[in-house]
Amino acid sequence: PVVVYNPEVPQLFDRLRECEIAKTKQLGAGIKAWNQFISAFLLAVVYLRAMFDPQAAMAMCERPLGKCVDQPLLLEALAFAANRCDAPWIEATSYNVIRVFHPGNDNVMRKLAAAMQRNNQAQEALKIFQMLARKHPDKLSVQNELREAMAMASLESGSWEKEGSTQNKANDAQDAVIQQLLEGTIHDAEQAQLLIDRFNEELAKNDSIDMRRKLADAYMVKGDYEEAYNQYKLVSDKLGVLDPVLDKQIERAYLAMLNSSVETLRANPEAYEDAEGQISQLEKEAFSYRKRHVFNRAKRFPNDMQLQYDLAEFYYQQNDFAEARRIFELVAENPLKRRASLVYIARCCLKTGQPGEAIPLLEEALRDMFRMDKYKREALYYLGIARQETGDTDGALANFRQIQSSMENYCDVGELIAQLTKSE
Repeated sequence: PVVVYNPEVPQLFDRLRECEIAKTKQLGAGIKAWNQFISAFLLAVVYLRAMFDPQAAMAMCERPLGKCVDQPLLLEALAFAANRCDAPWIEATSYNVIRVFHPGNDNVMRKLAAAMQRNNQAQEALKIFQMLARKHPDKLSVQNELREAMAMASLESGSWEKEGSTQNKANDAQDAVIQQLLEGTIHDAEQAQLLIDRFNEELAKNDSIDMRRKLADAYMVKGDYEEAYNQYKLVSDKLGVLDPVLDKQIERAYLAMLNSSVETLRANPEAYEDAEGQISQLEKEAFSYRKRHVFNRAKRFPNDMQLQYDLAEFYYQQNDFAEARRIFELVAENPLKRRASLVYIARCCLKTGQPGEAIPLLEEALRDMFRMDKYKREALYYLGIARQETGDTDGALANFRQIQSSMENYCDVGELIAQLTKSE
């Protein structure tokens, strides 16, 4: 009943299917066959109902599945209904159950992978296509599927170490794109165009909000910011309500359009009339647009700590360190945003000439950072700066050398070490 009345909660379906799988594995072959026979009379009704009321169709499937979940035809009908109401997590769990009981079915594996991709599980989908490629090494079509899956996984993997919800990280594809470009996983626009072609084919058959968002993400990779912006706006219009994550994507696409225009003007100013004036106008528009959207999101969703964090970061970038610190201190009360906020509060202290206050904040932030990643390097860097400014040369050197041992060219660490060593 919980699943029937709360179809919007993905985790419920995973847990329910786990319980049903465990139960069904204890059933005899005769009981399974009987349940499959009884449910066969329900299939046509489910498919028909799914055309008009897909949620009701999904609810019809749950009781017979509760008796025996090893019912491939009924699970396929459930997946069809889930697709009709844009619930890819239900599709994925349905096909996954079929895989558990019937692991050799390649067609089911492909459907599972497709549902996973729609559910922002591109990495898991890639594993399935890798398995299929190993199984059919001589099939060109399978190798092409694998290539597409690799492109999609590159697009969606991104910076998963960031704090915040998994859904937000999956949706924040702009950050994923930047991270992948920095890591060299995406070398040019070829992979992005592959995805664009595939998504457009899918949309020609079935217009989907989720697919359009992925299409916009792919356009961002390709650098076609105008088309990305148009696709994001289409999704926003279809939703009819303010989705803060989507609004951030729209903002980034729009700002990328403006920045691209600025770069074009700067590269060849002689070809344009009053290039400097146009650049100034574009930069003003970029600032004004970003300010409006950051403030609007924070005002509309005062309890969303990520949006409040974004607002504080905006104040920091505008050198309003007092207001930035005030908001970061409020955000730091949230355990998920505490470490990142502490680092920013410490940076505010450094900017306002209070390095002594910054040190304990950074030490607390570092206490739970066990892996040397970019977040730990950042915290160590500012801790080294704070210790340097308070006269703790040995402490500062220890911090900078710790960073240098993991990344030799991080910021100006080499120069700082040389300066401090010389002063000794």
